[in-house]
Amino acid sequence: MRILLVVGADGAPFAHELGELLGPDDELTVVAPTVRGHVSAGLQASPDLDGLLTPPLTTYAVADALEAVGYTPPWQRASDQAVAARLVRTELVMTGTSLTDATIAAGIRAALPYRLLPTCEERAEFRVVVGSDEPRAIPVDEYLADPSAHEPSQLLLIADQISVSSAVSSALLDCDVLVLGPSSRTLALDPVLRTPGFRDLVSDELPVLVVDHDDTAPAELVRVAGLREADPGRPEPVPADAGAVLAAVRKVVAA
Repeated sequence: MRILLVVGADGAPFAHELGELLGPDDELTVVAPTVRGHVSAGLQASPDLDGLLTPPLTTYAVADALEAVGYTPPWQRASDQAVAARLVRTELVMTGTSLTDATIAAGIRAALPYRLLPTCEERAEFRVVVGSDEPRAIPVDEYLADPSAHEPSQLLLIADQISVSSAVSSALLDCDVLVLGPSSRTLALDPVLRTPGFRDLVSDELPVLVVDHDDTAPAELVRVAGLREADPGRPEPVPADAGAVLAAVRKVVAA
């Protein structure tokens, strides 16, 4: 059974649990958005990839040291484990390794129960336009750190020519079922579904399981983001429980 799961960092516990439940002949590929990417302390941060790579138990010695000397703003605070992932990612990408290959290698080192892939290779970054008198576009993670401090008017995608990666394309064509969530529609699922080329590879007959999940993005951000992207394939809802999702996967694959 080949499962493709689209999820962000907020769905990391679900992805780990689902991966641990699979049998030896089953494969789980996790596709993560990269739209929250930014540079932090000279390192390539990708909060969704970082969250899916790092363990639940984290420490913050590096963040504390950086804040003590006033080097990074509080919204860029990252765990030591995320900093380690970013160090390796930045070095590999700067020396010519693709983001996909760097991510796969990081997943192997972390002994993840799934193969982790970024949606695309190209830069694609969300910025939130805030302020009325002097509007400015800030990184989405800066906005998320304190939504009450800003009045958003737009959610922009800063990107050149982007497309779904070849690795994700192959995974889509090979999968038996596509699972969406549990993750924020605004910040994780919709950005992946809207990546050029993704929907073209989802057959109208492909079973798509949509995990029940409230959008965790701030209400004002959801409002300026616009309409939710339609679910592709043959969608059906499933509860946010890894065991129940796996049972639903087995049912639709056997049908």
